[in-house]
Amino acid sequence: MKKIMEPQLKPKELASSNNQYRFINMRPGGNDTSLIMGIVKDPFERIKINDEIMSLYPSGSPNQIEQVGFVDFKPNSTELMMAGGEFCGNATRSAAYLALKGMPGQIRIKAGGVEDALIAGVTTDGESYAQMPIYSDPDRVQIDSSNPENNFVYMEGITQYVDWNTTQIKGKDEEEIKKIGMDIIRKNGLDTEPAAGVMFAKRTRKGIEITPVVYVKNSNTLFLETACGSGTTAVGMVLAKNSGNSIIEEPIIQPSGQTIKVSINFDGTRFNYAQIQGLVEILNMGTLIETDDGPIVIERIYTSQQLGQYLENGELLSAYNIIFGGPPYDEVFSYEEVATDFNEYQKDGTLFFARNKNGLIGFGAAVPLSKKKEIAEIAKQFGIPIESTQYMADLGVLSEWRRKSIAEVLVKERIKSFAKGTTVLMRTSESNTASQRLYKKLGFIQVTDQDREMQQEVRQKRTSGEFERDRRIFFKKIV
Repeated sequence: MKKIMEPQLKPKELASSNNQYRFINMRPGGNDTSLIMGIVKDPFERIKINDEIMSLYPSGSPNQIEQVGFVDFKPNSTELMMAGGEFCGNATRSAAYLALKGMPGQIRIKAGGVEDALIAGVTTDGESYAQMPIYSDPDRVQIDSSNPENNFVYMEGITQYVDWNTTQIKGKDEEEIKKIGMDIIRKNGLDTEPAAGVMFAKRTRKGIEITPVVYVKNSNTLFLETACGSGTTAVGMVLAKNSGNSIIEEPIIQPSGQTIKVSINFDGTRFNYAQIQGLVEILNMGTLIETDDGPIVIERIYTSQQLGQYLENGELLSAYNIIFGGPPYDEVFSYEEVATDFNEYQKDGTLFFARNKNGLIGFGAAVPLSKKKEIAEIAKQFGIPIESTQYMADLGVLSEWRRKSIAEVLVKERIKSFAKGTTVLMRTSESNTASQRLYKKLGFIQVTDQDREMQQEVRQKRTSGEFERDRRIFFKKIV
C-alpha cells in the first residue's frame, strides 16, 4: 500500500458552509477508526457525523468503520474527541501516528473522557503507542463474586468486564455474540456507564485471544470490535494484579489477527502506568459532504483492490457511460477502455471516487502529463513544462448529483495532492460551458499563445454507433 501522509490542515479548510469534513480512516490493529479533521463541540452534531460515516462504511462491508473521532492538530498539542465522548486508546494511537507523520517521536494528547493529557508516540520500529488512563488503586480491578474467575476493571472513561468463559460464544455469529455481551453489561448495571465492554478472553498456545463487545451510551452503539485498546489494557491489569508484578509488552491477539502489546507498571500496591502499542495503518482519506439527499464521501483510491471492486461490479463502467453518454459528448466506452484508463490513474496518478451509501456517483483523476504523449506534444508548443505538470484526465458526476459541490471537491482534492509549483492542465469540450465555469472559478485560465488556443481534435465512438470528432480546449493553473 502506498504510504499516505496527511498535510496539516488550517481551520478554514476543515469545514465549509456546505458542511464538508475532511477525514482519515485508520486501522490500529483492527478497530477501524475514522478521524475527522477538526473538533466538533456539539455532541449532537458529532453523533450525526458518526452516523453518516457509519452509513457509508457499514458493518459487514470491506471498509467497515467501527468508530468515529474528531482530532485537532494544534502546534503544541493534539486534541481528540470521540463521537460519543468516550475515551479510545486505539484512536489515541492513531492520532499520535498522524500528528507525528509516522515518524518516531512522542507527544501529549488531550483525549475526551480523560482528565489529564496522555503520553503517545511512535517507536523507532514504526509502532504507535498510547498511555492508557487507569486508576492507581488495585481495588479498581475487582473479582466478580458471582463468577470468581472473571473481573470488573474500572478505568477512566470505560468499564471493562473480563470474562474467561468463551464457551458461551463458541459457534455464535456476530449478532448473537453482541447480544450475549450486552446481556452481561445490563446484568451488571454497566449500561449506565458512559462506555462499557465485555472482553471474552481465552488462553491459547499463541497467547491470550480476546473477543471484544463494546457499548457506548451517548452514541448508542454496540460493536463486536476487531480490536480493543481499553479491553487489552483491562486484560493486562488483571494479569498484573494476579501475578503481583508488572508486565511488559504482553501480546494480546485481537479478532483482526493482529497483536496489540500491553505494558502495566504494577508494584504490588498500586498501578503506576499502562500503555498499549502496535502497528497502525492508514486505509484512506477523503471528504464527507452533507447534502439534502444524504451524505456523500469523496475518497482517494490507492490500491488496485479498491478500484477492482468498482470495475468488477460494473458500477464504474455504468456511471462512466451515463455521464458521458449525454450532451455535449454523447460518447460510449467499452469496459476495456474504462478499465485501461482507470488502472493507469490508480497506478501512476491520482484517483478519487465520490459515492453515497448506494454506490458510485462520480470520479476525478489526474496523471503526470508525461504519460499522455499526444497531449504533451501539443503542450510543448505552448511552453507548458512536461515533467512538472499534472493532467486532469477525467472528471464526472451523475446528473442527479450535480450542483452539490461534488465536482468542485473532486478537483480540489486532486490539486491538494500536488506539490507546490506544479502546473495543472485540464481539457474540456469547447461547448461544455459548465466545466469551463467550474475551472475558471477555481483559478484556471485558458491556454493560449498570442492569437491561437491550445486545442485538440478527439475521435470517439458516439451513442449513435458512429465515430465522430469534436474540439477540446485546455485550461491551466499553477499550484
